[in-house]
Amino acid sequence: MKPNEILLRCFAERKEDYWQAFCIDLCLAVQGDSFQEVKSKLHAQVTDYLQDILDGEDRPYAAQLLSRKSPLPIVAKYHLISAMNHIHRWKQKAFAFRDAMPLKLAS
Repeated sequence: MKPNEILLRCFAERKEDYWQAFCIDLCLAVQGDSFQEVKSKLHAQVTDYLQDILDGEDRPYAAQLLSRKSPLPIVAKYHLISAMNHIHRWKQKAFAFRDAMPLKLAS
C-alpha cells in the first residue's frame, strides 16, 4: 500500500445464483454474476464514492461520509469469512479481501 492510499475491508459471497460484495468501511454493496464482476463493481463504486466526497459536492460532509460504517451483522460476517478463509474453508462461496484505494489529499 502506498502512503496516499487507504485500505478498505471488503467481502464477497455467493448466494444461490449470484454474488454480492460489501465494503464494510463505507457501507457500500453491489451484486453481480461472478466474484470478479462484484469485486470490479465494488471497486468502481468505492472510487466514485470517494471522488464525490473528496472532490465533489459532498465535500462539506466528508467527515460524516467517511466514517459511515456497516451494520454490526455485516461487519461480523466480514470477520467470520476472513477467519474461515484463513483456515481454508468457504473459498468457493465467500472471500474476504482488502482494496487499496488512492486517496487524494486536499492541499
